[in-house]
Amino acid sequence: MSSALPGATFRDPAGSLSFEDDLAIRRVNASARVAVLELLDSPFCRTLQERGDLIGAEVDDSGGGLSLRHPKIRIPTYPWEWTPSQWLAAAELTLNLCEQALAAGWILKDATPLNVLFTGTRPILVDILSFERRDPHSSIWLAYGQYVRTFLLPLLMNRMLNWPLSLSLFKRDGYEPADCYAALGWGRRLSRDALWPITLPTLLDRRKGAEPASKKRPLRIADPEVTANVLKRTLRDLRRRTHRAMPESVTSDWSQYPDTLTHYTPEQSRQKFEWVRHALETAQPVRVLDIGANTGEFSALAAGMGAEVVALERDLASADRLFRMARQRNLPIQAIHADIARPTPAVGWENAESVALLPRLEAQFDLVLMLAVIHHLLLMEQIPLPAVLDLCHRLSRRHLVIEWVPVEDPMYQSLMRGRDSLYGSLLEADLLAACAGRFHMMDRYALDNGRILFLFERSGAVASR
Repeated sequence: MSSALPGATFRDPAGSLSFEDDLAIRRVNASARVAVLELLDSPFCRTLQERGDLIGAEVDDSGGGLSLRHPKIRIPTYPWEWTPSQWLAAAELTLNLCEQALAAGWILKDATPLNVLFTGTRPILVDILSFERRDPHSSIWLAYGQYVRTFLLPLLMNRMLNWPLSLSLFKRDGYEPADCYAALGWGRRLSRDALWPITLPTLLDRRKGAEPASKKRPLRIADPEVTANVLKRTLRDLRRRTHRAMPESVTSDWSQYPDTLTHYTPEQSRQKFEWVRHALETAQPVRVLDIGANTGEFSALAAGMGAEVVALERDLASADRLFRMARQRNLPIQAIHADIARPTPAVGWENAESVALLPRLEAQFDLVLMLAVIHHLLLMEQIPLPAVLDLCHRLSRRHLVIEWVPVEDPMYQSLMRGRDSLYGSLLEADLLAACAGRFHMMDRYALDNGRILFLFERSGAVASR
């Protein structure tokens, strides 16, 4: 079932989920009550929760039915906002938990990325109802097909045909092998990566469609140790294939941007870095939103100074590099692959199952960073300055850091594309006018290259929560 819904869920027959303040309330149906209590009381479940792999749960069994009170993940994200490395982290968590469950007599009945959220760089399974007691005589993992459709095939098609992972927004139950088969040429259909998960299932389904349906009972094995070993081999094989489905390390102009700066001298880059450090020391934010974070230089700075950071980046290669950097350095940075100018919409039944991006972000941050972003919004997206500052006012509870790029700047000139009559006369004064009633200036620093750094404080600051 979906992992971050604004209202009660309706897809899972074992229970429903709703939100109250900072808690997620999961109401468990009577049919699942005994199994859920048994799971929660098991050393296996407590170990996962203590380790942070499984969401915590406070049991409320006070006469009105069984309810579980979970801590609410502050900024939930969905698979269509993840980078390939985040997909792999979520897949590994799913396979790890299933493998560990086997030893304790449990198994995952669901295996979808929609049951995983991120806290910083760490994935966490948020659907306790996904576990059920394992049949010791069955060697079949019932969630096997779901894992292939929702984890393996999206990664594989991203690697083989560059299908964006963001297409998962339209594929709640993942890709069907037949759809992938139709998109591949024969050479790729017979490749070692596609033959097993795509070509063989498609050909077998076609053969079944031409034959009378027959009812076959699943094979049952007397020895539980044999079934456990078969399942372990299945999970190991899925893990190997998932790693192999990962795209090769990709780069883009923006992912190499910090290494190829031409409009900054090393000294100017140092001055900018030190001024942003000073602004962070002044503002002392607990939570920071870095819009246009690129590969995370300033996200890492804020995180290293004690802030929890959400880093928003529209370039996939840059966002993936940022996530891997944060994970390697164990920094509290949550990467979101999204475009602030075209934010993720609400989707699902009645547009109410998965929340749009902006409502998840609004009023969540003590400080918003917009370094070298505004001129892109102005020139590439044609967003007026007042609209940009209005959004910043909704996102930030207190402070805003902006890098203003003047008309004379070579990057500004390259993006203007001859539209001088529209954008060739914008001045610093226009930025300050757009801030009126929204922000007031606390600090200003002019770099040698003409760019100007501002620290603003929000008019009508919102109390932290």
